[in-house]
Amino acid sequence: MKLSIFTLNIWGLKFASKDRKARVIALADSLTNNGYDIVCLQELWCEDDYKYLKASCDSVFKYIHYFHSGLLGSGMCIMSRYPIIDVHYHSFILNGYLHMFWHGDWFGGKGIGLCRINVKGFIVDVYTTHLHACYNASNDKYTNHRVLQAYETANFIRVTSAGSDLAVLAGDLNSNPNEICYKLICLGANLIDSYSACLNNSIEYTYSHPKNSYKDVNEVNDRIDYILYKFNKKNLVVVNEHRHSLPHRVPEKDFSYSDHEPIEAVFDISTNSLNVENNTTIDTGLILEKEFLNVINTSLNICNEKAVINPLISLWHSIFVIICIILSMYLQPVSYTNTIVFITLLIFIIMWIYNFVIKRIEQNCVRGFCHHIETLFCNK
Repeated sequence: MKLSIFTLNIWGLKFASKDRKARVIALADSLTNNGYDIVCLQELWCEDDYKYLKASCDSVFKYIHYFHSGLLGSGMCIMSRYPIIDVHYHSFILNGYLHMFWHGDWFGGKGIGLCRINVKGFIVDVYTTHLHACYNASNDKYTNHRVLQAYETANFIRVTSAGSDLAVLAGDLNSNPNEICYKLICLGANLIDSYSACLNNSIEYTYSHPKNSYKDVNEVNDRIDYILYKFNKKNLVVVNEHRHSLPHRVPEKDFSYSDHEPIEAVFDISTNSLNVENNTTIDTGLILEKEFLNVINTSLNICNEKAVINPLISLWHSIFVIICIILSMYLQPVSYTNTIVFITLLIFIIMWIYNFVIKRIEQNCVRGFCHHIETLFCNK
């Protein structure tokens, strides 16, 4: 049996994304005419876009689920030709900062979504996720968040996929194959990359592709979107194709489908009647190989309580504000100085409380991550 899975970060920000409506219309036409069995979409932020895709694709994809979460929704949707028999969503415990509103991740309520699908008697667990973006590689404030999200993703898949014949993660990991988050997910959930498993692979880059109309010259060509998988030892799964299934530009238009490139993986699934051994099977136990332990140790070095920053104000900010208030009260250049001092002090107190709460939450999340690893691996 063949199974085609498609994934795309559609870049669906309401006001910031260029040519959004035209791109969504073009995408809907492509999804209904290209023979995909399962579609995973990320950054589907606008409800009108979701309603349009759902209505347009309903004749092909009878089963569609959007993962509602956060203030704006998760932005993630799974569409299937086959019955969705169960659904679950896990929200990430850390997902950006409220005050960094121009980044927007906090408002999205990101997490990992699961649709369990019955494909002609085979149980296929399809996961989709979108990890926190890195906005400044030289000063990345979200490293802790992304590492924790990767670990949560791996754990969620490892725990929930035990009863399936095939488990597939399709989404935007905002991490290239050399980075810790990618390794943490692959090794922690025992997943294999379709990119490396397919002999007929035509994927180059999935973000900032040279032929993409929205390429930023300041961005590095990268592969950050993936279709990862593992399967039960009772079955045999082969990746026949792994490709950019859509052209780099919308036909007869001068723009691309997104600032990301779409990926399609075509799987050939059969029963393992001869009990052929394979090394990509679903395993309910933890992988304790040396490489995974090295990744875990690296994760602990990156993500720890000492690495938690003051998200809004630091000690030096506090000292500066206090000095300014004292000088203002002493000099009193105008009659309403006391009012200004009171308002300034009130704003500062609110900011300090916010800073304390956010930092404390992040410290506890990181502490929980470290203790979780300690519980699972310290005696191994």
